[in-house]
Amino acid sequence: MKCLPVVLAVLLALAVPLAAAERQGTDLFAGYSFAQIDNVNRNGGNAAVGFDLFGPIDGFVDASAHWGSSGAESLADLTLMAGPGARFGKRGGMVFFVRALAGLVRDRDSIAVLDVDISESYSRFGVLVGGGLDFPISKKLALRAQGDYLWNDVEEGSKSSGFRASAGIVYRFGIAP
Repeated sequence: MKCLPVVLAVLLALAVPLAAAERQGTDLFAGYSFAQIDNVNRNGGNAAVGFDLFGPIDGFVDASAHWGSSGAESLADLTLMAGPGARFGKRGGMVFFVRALAGLVRDRDSIAVLDVDISESYSRFGVLVGGGLDFPISKKLALRAQGDYLWNDVEEGSKSSGFRASAGIVYRFGIAP
C-alpha cells in the first residue's frame, strides 16, 4: 500500500504528455532490417503501418522477413505482429514512437543435401517491443530508424529471440498543413 501513491504519481506524470499528444494520422514504413536471432545475423526487410486508434493510443501493424545461415543450415523467419503504442511529436516534424506488438513468428530451417532441400518450419506466438524515431524530409516523407526486441515462445532450453534494427522511408497520410 505504501507504493500506491508513487505508482499513481508516475501514471499521472506519464498520462499528461500522452493526453496532450498531437494526432499523427497514418504512416506507412518500408525498409531494410537486420536481426540477430539465436546468435545468427540475418538480413531482410520490414514493413509497418501506424495509425491513430483512440485518444493518445495508436495502432501498429508490422511484418518482417529475414534470411541468414549458420554453417550449412539456411535460416529464415517471418513475423506478423499488431498492437498498441504511442507516437510523440509534431505532425510533419520529428516523431518518436514506442510500441508493444504480439502475433505470429514463423521460422524455417533448411539444409541442402545434393539436390534435395530438407526443411522444417515452426509457427508460434511472439512479442515485439521497441521504438524508433522519424526524421522529416518533407511534410509527407521521413527517414525512420527503429529498434525492437523479439521474444517468441519456444520449448524449454531453446533460444529463438533477439534484437532487430530497421531503417527506411516513411510516407505519412492524413497530415494537416
